[in-house]
Amino acid sequence: MKNRIYGGIGVLLGGAILISGLISGGGSGQGAYGAGRTTGLVFGGLLLIVGLYYLVKGGGDTGKKA
Repeated sequence: MKNRIYGGIGVLLGGAILISGLISGGGSGQGAYGAGRTTGLVFGGLLLIVGLYYLVKGGGDTGKKA
């Protein structure tokens, strides 16, 4: 259950990063600024994908402590 909650948080944050980055013009810019914006968009996309994976699959967390 814990992994599904973290997955949901990842989906929300990743989606917010992608939406805000794409609304403000994508990864445009020069030099390090443009590279940083593009890296932020890639990070948001990965966060969204991994969050969706854990939201759907659940990650196998049984909640039992050893």
